[in-house]
Amino acid sequence: PPMHMPPMHMPPMAPMVMSFGAATSGVPFLFSSWKPATPAAFFFACALTMAAAAALEVALRALPHLERRLARGGRRLAHRNLLRAAHTVATTGLSYALMLLAMSFNVYIFAAVILGFGLGALFAGHLHEPPKTRPPRLAEMDSANPPTCEQLSVLRVSGMTCAACVVAVEVALRSVAGVTAAAVDLEAGSATVLSSSGGGGGLSAPPITQMLDAVEKTGRTASAVVVGAAFGPSLGHEPVGMPTGRAACCR
Repeated sequence: PPMHMPPMHMPPMAPMVMSFGAATSGVPFLFSSWKPATPAAFFFACALTMAAAAALEVALRALPHLERRLARGGRRLAHRNLLRAAHTVATTGLSYALMLLAMSFNVYIFAAVILGFGLGALFAGHLHEPPKTRPPRLAEMDSANPPTCEQLSVLRVSGMTCAACVVAVEVALRSVAGVTAAAVDLEAGSATVLSSSGGGGGLSAPPITQMLDAVEKTGRTASAVVVGAAFGPSLGHEPVGMPTGRAACCR
């Protein structure tokens, strides 16, 4: 015999408010039990919301610096990953909370969230800038030591997407014997490498193939853009194999 299903009665769903309001009392902040009863308490809660948004913006912009410190520090892997996990939990939870606050469709709460992000960028916007690619100045040399010539090479690196990629490529380049400094520009997709060629005109700088191999071992691809030849008092005053001004001379 055919089966007859009883009619299902669904409780009516509360309509979602999609327009902004301007109430200053009785508005819930994340929890239904947290409803500031007075305008003063409401605007104090808005100030806390603004501070939370600013703190989140600063934490997100400071992430590349945190990765650099962890990569260069001597902490154990478990300790480094614990700090990364703590940063992820804090920023993710704060982001979700701010999203829920913005969805309250209160014009004052929404403005507090937006202004908080703006304040965070105002005070910490420079933390997100990529590192300078200009090579460091050569240190003053002892007159008793023979001059050390330097050469500057520029590589084009593909496959970098975040600050961790920048750190990985820099560490790989600095691990090449003879490399004295390396700086990677994420936005330009380039790496500037300063390498030593020994003293007295004896060339001992690492070949460009070693630098390219080191980058490729990190999972990225690299190609040589500019290769500078070492030069100094014993080699002349003009760089060999490199446009003028693109190589470092002996001092």
